[in-house]
Amino acid sequence: MHHRPALGTTAALSALLALTACQGSPAAGHPNTAPTSPAASPPTPSPTPTVSSEEDAVAAAAAAYRGFVAATDAMYLSGGVNVTALSRYASGVMLKAETIEAEKFRGYKWRSVGHLQVVWIKPLTIGKPDAQGQINDLILSACVDSSKAGAVDSKGKSVRLPGTPAQTVDEMRMRRIQGAWKADYAQSRKPATC
Repeated sequence: MHHRPALGTTAALSALLALTACQGSPAAGHPNTAPTSPAASPPTPSPTPTVSSEEDAVAAAAAAYRGFVAATDAMYLSGGVNVTALSRYASGVMLKAETIEAEKFRGYKWRSVGHLQVVWIKPLTIGKPDAQGQINDLILSACVDSSKAGAVDSKGKSVRLPGTPAQTVDEMRMRRIQGAWKADYAQSRKPATC
């Protein structure tokens, strides 16, 4: 059975603290007439995202990745017939790859049994924000467990190849396209225990 692709980052947060000092009177009872330094101008907003915007991007991409796994799971369970959610969660290379898998399952009359489980997701790289401060590209690493999933033919006989790993760690490029995060390209897929 085809294994579907399955995300720390540190972010610097800088703060500007403006301290004002009160200049004391040179002599008791006399007002201070010494010139004071001009007030500091407010800091210029930086295009660098804050921790929360990076965290928001990672959270949204991770949710979309889980949606992608669920959509591919539904497609495989249906024998390649239910492909309606694929375009909602996949684009580019991944959409094409999963569409080909759906055709293969329909042609061979295969269907999956059981479900895939996303064990964990974490970000590997986060792209730079665009001119509006939006992050539109990141790479997630995810562990997907397929130990309770398999594929069978029309007679119910397993078509899972011997030696197929029960768990894989995948690196998936996620892209924000027209405001929606989608799985775009699986950079690697490695057997692992996670």
